Amino acid sequence: MPDQLKRYLLPGWSVVLALIVLLPVLAPGYLLHLDMVFVPRQSLLPWMLGIGGGLPRSVPQDAIVALLAGPLPGQVLQKAVLLASLTLAGWGAGRLAGPGLTRQLPAASLYMWSAYVAARLLMGHWALLWAIGLLPWIVLAARRARERGQWLPVVVVSGAAALVPTGGLIAALTAVPLALGFGSRLRVGARIAVVGLLLLFNAPWWLPALRSASAGVSDPLGLVVFGARADGPGGVLASVLGGGGVWNAAATLPSRGTWFMLLGLLTVLALAAYGLPLMLRQARPEVLWLGSLGVLGVLWAWLSGVAADQGWAQQIVSALPGGGLLRDGQKWTVWWVLLLAICAPSGLRRLMARAEDVLRLFMAAALAILPIAMLPDLAAGAFGRLTPVSYPAAWDGLRQRLAEAPEPGDVISLPWSPFRRYAWNGSDVVLDPLPRYLTRTVVWDDDLPVTVEGRVVQVGGDDPRAQAVGQAIQSGRPLPDALAPLGIKWIVVQRDQPQASRTPVLRGAVRVWEQDRLELWRVEQAVTIVEPRDPVVVGVDVLAALMLIGCGVGWAVRRVPR
Repeated sequence: MPDQLKRYLLPGWSVVLALIVLLPVLAPGYLLHLDMVFVPRQSLLPWMLGIGGGLPRSVPQDAIVALLAGPLPGQVLQKAVLLASLTLAGWGAGRLAGPGLTRQLPAASLYMWSAYVAARLLMGHWALLWAIGLLPWIVLAARRARERGQWLPVVVVSGAAALVPTGGLIAALTAVPLALGFGSRLRVGARIAVVGLLLLFNAPWWLPALRSASAGVSDPLGLVVFGARADGPGGVLASVLGGGGVWNAAATLPSRGTWFMLLGLLTVLALAAYGLPLMLRQARPEVLWLGSLGVLGVLWAWLSGVAADQGWAQQIVSALPGGGLLRDGQKWTVWWVLLLAICAPSGLRRLMARAEDVLRLFMAAALAILPIAMLPDLAAGAFGRLTPVSYPAAWDGLRQRLAEAPEPGDVISLPWSPFRRYAWNGSDVVLDPLPRYLTRTVVWDDDLPVTVEGRVVQVGGDDPRAQAVGQAIQSGRPLPDALAPLGIKWIVVQRDQPQASRTPVLRGAVRVWEQDRLELWRVEQAVTIVEPRDPVVVGVDVLAALMLIGCGVGWAVRRVPR
């Protein structure tokens, strides 16, 4: 096979795998599923910068989308980022696995077509998927920094992964020790630059978290709700060892419950263990660090599933600063999943070292196809579970009516519940799209009701205004009386949704617009308008964006031949 063709097989295989998963998603429309919400146009609002609301859980993700989803239609942005994330995941894992297509193609399959990626896709965590896709490239860039002293690539790729706090932490925990560790050729100034820039690129989420009035708030029940779950034979441990165990049953594929899945996992684990010595000889620092993080991640994921109701585990989540990020234990197995993906093909190579070429190629192809056979229902948008739809015309009418209204003030979304089921979306559960669809800040119910072992557990939110609205609804007093002091002038009522709590009393508000079971009410009382401002956070955000762009341009310029 010509060398020129071999160069394109790995990225080509990665694109093919991504298309097999996402082909239905690429049809016109918006994929609205659980936490994944994209809208045609997204206005930049203070809460997207972590100002004026609860803890900054999706910062700077939504701010970046708001800046891009204007010139670029929201559905195009959504499809592009999903396709790029899966393609980069497979391509990067193959590159990290070492030379030779018999190692690269299976590694791409094992990492991209994994239970971990499937769970995050079905949860709607697109920004975390983006970080997962960049993780192998972060490892490769950190190797270049350590061996060649080239530090710009590692800060650019790691900074690009920090769309949400988890992605930023995964990137920083991977990059800094590998780039600055033992044997690094980076000078002192470069080391300071790497650490300082990564702190700056993650500042859009950690700085507003420290300055927020909700900084110390994290419901310890979150660990009970979000801890890992057994999704097949072998219990919680086998589930997390295979990259699964996500807490939400709606994000688990049925094939995870088969014995064939367990047999395939044992095969991959055995091959990875057998290939570990070879990978240690070829990429010792990377394998040792990925292994250390991977073992810790699996251990915590397992503990989150078997010890979530114990006081010491809940104290870690509720008492430590930023401990709420540990609630979803399964997501911290990402390093383990990558380690298995790059080591298992090396194990097969060692095992088939004396076999004929035809047999070696056949076995490598079998290993590349094995993940697809283990999770066949990830194909075609999870067998049709992921299907794009179009927003009704009434949503644009509501957005325009609010944008043209002269009266200032924020909005609340009723019924008072965080999730919605729309008939036009196939009754699929999705986070309320209104906060991203409208041109004003929407206060919504950030308490999360989750069914655990047959009982509903309510995980408390952290937005003070949302808590005040919830208390007013439950008290039965006229809701507008409580909204006016909170700076809320408008009420949107979605009549096509079941009432999730006590019916709010809207006496003191007047309906000013209605279309297709969407209603807009205006609070007649004078509202207290408090514009959330934080020049420090905004200034740091702008500085981080400019520095990331500057580093990216500098890296690109250096790659251009003189």
